[in-house]
Amino acid sequence: MSVEKSYMPNENRFHLSVAAAQTYEAQNVPAMFEPLAEQTLAAVSLPPAARVLDVACGTGIVARKLAERLDAASRIVGVDVNPAMIEVARSLSDVNGRKIEFVTASAEAMPFGDGEFDLVFCQQGLQFFPDRSAALGEIRRVMSAGGKLVVTCWAGVPPLFRIAAEALNRHLGPAAAEKALEPFVWNDAERIRGLIVEAGFHCPDPVRLEIERSLPATAEAIRAELLATPNEAALKIAGEEVIGWMAGEILSELAPYEQDGTLKIPQPAHLFQAVAI
Repeated sequence: MSVEKSYMPNENRFHLSVAAAQTYEAQNVPAMFEPLAEQTLAAVSLPPAARVLDVACGTGIVARKLAERLDAASRIVGVDVNPAMIEVARSLSDVNGRKIEFVTASAEAMPFGDGEFDLVFCQQGLQFFPDRSAALGEIRRVMSAGGKLVVTCWAGVPPLFRIAAEALNRHLGPAAAEKALEPFVWNDAERIRGLIVEAGFHCPDPVRLEIERSLPATAEAIRAELLATPNEAALKIAGEEVIGWMAGEILSELAPYEQDGTLKIPQPAHLFQAVAI
């Protein structure tokens, strides 16, 4: 069961269609975001119950994993600027009869009261915020003093997206390549830590999580990866023939990562655990 609320988001530079969000959930979540969520939660000491906010929740994998771990007294809320992500998250929000609330809003202006949460997660969202300092300040505002903030950001450009960006540059141009790389190039751990500290947190150095992205070694799987991104519209304009060429090129260059019909591609992440001062 979900509680449905919507608020007008700020300008959304990473709009996805519902179809792309569904593909993201079907392919990207099990391939990458679920393993990342599992490793993150294994590294974090969770209380039995908490008021939890998942910022940039996407289709809700972190919120769902938390609902499996925290007791029924907990409140779990997910917020994302992308309405399509929230639509898919709401469709999956029943977890053992638990209520997960999903809200459409930007991280820079969330519709919550001061000190409303004592545990906040942001899995691979900080790099997308137009104003990261403002978003972290807003996160601090909705947290109680002594609350815990858990942030993951990628630790570098993984081979899959480096190769995909090269193909996008050849076929669609530099703007598409830049958009593909944008989630990964903002990866300076000290810079990220500094922004978290400036927002009102005590933040030790991060630990490194070694994520392995797994997906079938097929052109169709690569095609789905390409379309489950903000480049979806430009790719569809280019047409299926171009998408097919790109998928084949990318798959060929990923051959060193194939193991028995599956691509296993390293994709390391930084894990920050901070305390609200």
